[in-house]
Amino acid sequence: MKKVVIPVILLLLQCYVVVYGREWLGLDGNPAVLFILFLLVPLYYLSVLKKGEAPVVKPLAVNKLLIGGSIGVAAIAVTIPWFDKLFAEYNNPGQLSDVLTQLNALYERYASGKFPYYPIEEYSWHPYPVYMPLNWLPLALSHLFHFDNRWIGILAMMIANGIWGIYVWRNDVKVVVKLLAILLPMSILLFYIKWAGMDISVSLETLIAAYYMILAIGLLQKNIYLITLGLILCLLSRYTFVFWLPLFAIVYWQNVPRKTNIMMWGAVGLSVVVLYLIPFYLKDPTILKEGILYHNNCAVAEWNGYGEPPVSYTFVPGIYFASYFKNLLPGNSEQEVFLMRVIQAGLMLLLNIIGIWYYQRNKQRIDYSFFTLLMLFVFLLFFYMFSPLLYKYYHLVTLSVSAMLCGAIMLSRNRETTP
Repeated sequence: MKKVVIPVILLLLQCYVVVYGREWLGLDGNPAVLFILFLLVPLYYLSVLKKGEAPVVKPLAVNKLLIGGSIGVAAIAVTIPWFDKLFAEYNNPGQLSDVLTQLNALYERYASGKFPYYPIEEYSWHPYPVYMPLNWLPLALSHLFHFDNRWIGILAMMIANGIWGIYVWRNDVKVVVKLLAILLPMSILLFYIKWAGMDISVSLETLIAAYYMILAIGLLQKNIYLITLGLILCLLSRYTFVFWLPLFAIVYWQNVPRKTNIMMWGAVGLSVVVLYLIPFYLKDPTILKEGILYHNNCAVAEWNGYGEPPVSYTFVPGIYFASYFKNLLPGNSEQEVFLMRVIQAGLMLLLNIIGIWYYQRNKQRIDYSFFTLLMLFVFLLFFYMFSPLLYKYYHLVTLSVSAMLCGAIMLSRNRETTP
């Protein structure tokens, strides 16, 4: 029983501490507890990998595709009535956050033939759009069929969870384990709906979470097509993803045929050229720098605080370490944010070094693809927890990848047969 219960409890505790833990643990305790809870999942999965436990995946059959896929889609679809009420309650998210306004402006400008990357006029502070193309191009669907842009993310989660359901249903475990694994991503959404409704209503982070789920499923299946798709989706929607790529590239180069590697990276490179470099970056090479600068200025403003006495609102939920470093780092807010960025960048480099070193020493005992998934979660965890600016909805991605790891643990530790 504990082989099922422990990963489920870990994920549910993570969800609770992200969306409501501040009320329970306070500002000082919540970030540390959250970090420990998050870190327990990759450590648990690493112990599973070192024991050589791996899921037993059966060949894909039509019945497994239909049953697993349908349950996966339905698991997210049941949340639609709650999201409908939530989106109605926050029917003008642009008054609370500029995220969806930026995404919509990028798409509408592009659809009308304009170059999309320039400041947004709707707000007095003129935010500079920071979002990559695959974060806003999917809005074409909502514009075409005239529905709320936020449903794009829910639709993407349904598709991603359908793919997850197909993978889970192919595993040789008891039905109850399969059902629990498929329901894990839904549980994350329910926690956000219950305790962080505004946060999930003012962003399109559900779309990004779906992208990372697809990549995670690809890594678990060692399906080069899903991996390639996941790399493209993640890279062209959230450029912080690049910090994990060196480790992934080295490990996969050592374990996957060279021809496969060349095809994978060729497809990724071509997508970057066609979807970003040619239509946007080469027309204005400053857009990446301007986007990063704007995001950094937002972090400085947050560290300065708003109102009198000044309040740093993203510190209040206690979902990352900024409140700790605010008291430790020297200088004014701009200097503090710069030092936080240095620490964050140093940790990304250190994780690459440690990850590659650890894999080289243990590659005879650890599955290469599962290890890259584990490290993907670790990179996300450290990047977000040591970021100078983090909103609650960002952790939807962290939790979604955690759900994939927790599901993988359940499938590995409860297998019915030995391969």
